[in-house]
Amino acid sequence: MATVKSRKNRAPLNLAMGLVGLLSVFTIIAAELLALPKAIVPICAAAMIISLAVMFFTRRSDEYTLALWSAGTNAAFAAIIGWLIIGPFAAGVMEGFNAAHEGREAERNFSYAAGSGFSIIAFYVVFNIKRLTGAL
Repeated sequence: MATVKSRKNRAPLNLAMGLVGLLSVFTIIAAELLALPKAIVPICAAAMIISLAVMFFTRRSDEYTLALWSAGTNAAFAAIIGWLIIGPFAAGVMEGFNAAHEGREAERNFSYAAGSGFSIIAFYVVFNIKRLTGAL
């Protein structure tokens, strides 16, 4: 009689990496806003990238982690689409308004690069909010 190997459940690893990624994101933001040492930023960025890779490879551990992954990726996609569509419009309206009141020509300088960071923040925040709230 052949024995069936039991598959190792990697769901706790996935959930732990979700917290590591969220803490890394918040630490990077805090390092930029506060007077924290800048040496923290590359360490936290590496931890965030590693946690995202581990979460990717363990996302199908069970249905719960797959649902959390789906919620996070949907939020990241919505954030990047919002940033690329609504962001330039809002920046243009504000710049046009300020330029009109100052009597100068409006400049067109919107940072598209910040969209990737914004989507990563959205992923980790929604992943952990869904984790904490459950199936609400």
